[in-house]
Amino acid sequence: MSQLKLVRLDGRHMMHFERLMGGKEFGGCYCAVWTGFGPDWDARCKERPKENLAATEARVRAGEHVGYLMMRDDDGAFVGWVAAGPKSAYPYLLERPGSRIGGAPEGVWAISCLAMGFAHRGRGYSAEAVRLAVAEAKAAGATKVEAYPLEPSPEGCEYRGSKALYEKAGFKAAEGEPSGEVHALRMELSLA
Repeated sequence: MSQLKLVRLDGRHMMHFERLMGGKEFGGCYCAVWTGFGPDWDARCKERPKENLAATEARVRAGEHVGYLMMRDDDGAFVGWVAAGPKSAYPYLLERPGSRIGGAPEGVWAISCLAMGFAHRGRGYSAEAVRLAVAEAKAAGATKVEAYPLEPSPEGCEYRGSKALYEKAGFKAAEGEPSGEVHALRMELSLA
C-alpha cells in the first residue's frame, strides 16, 4: 500500500480541496457544516454549494483550522479529506446528538469527518486517516481524541466512520444518545 500523509488545509491547497470535495459523493458540503449549519443547509448543499466552499475558504484564509487533505506519497494524489482538530474548531458538534456530550474542553480533538473519494475507497485509507489524525493530535498536545459514529450506520453517514473502525484504532464507546432511529455515539481515545 502507498504511504499516506495528512496535509493541513491552507491557501496553497484550496484547489486540491475543491477538486476532491466537488465530486458527487460529497454532496456540496465542503466541510462548512461544522461552522455554517442553518435552516437553508440542504438547499445550500444542493443548489449553492459554492457558498459552502467560499465559507470554508474564508476560514482557511483567516488561519482557522479546518482539517487535512490525505495525500498518497507515490503519486502525490489527494485521495481523501479528514476534518480533525481541536473540538472547539467545529462548533456545530456541540449541537449534534452524541458529539454534544462532554462539551469541548481544551485538549480534546475531534474527528468529525472522514471522506474518501469513490476511486480510493476499500483500500484501508480510513483506518490510516484515523491513525494519522491521532498522531497529529498527540503532536499538538491533545489529551483525548473523540469520534462520533452512528449505530446502526445509515446510508449517507459513512463520513462519520464506523464504530468498528474506531474500535480497531483503540477508541472506546464513552456515551451516546438517540438520534432519530439511530444511536449517536461519542467514542474516545485517551492520549494521556
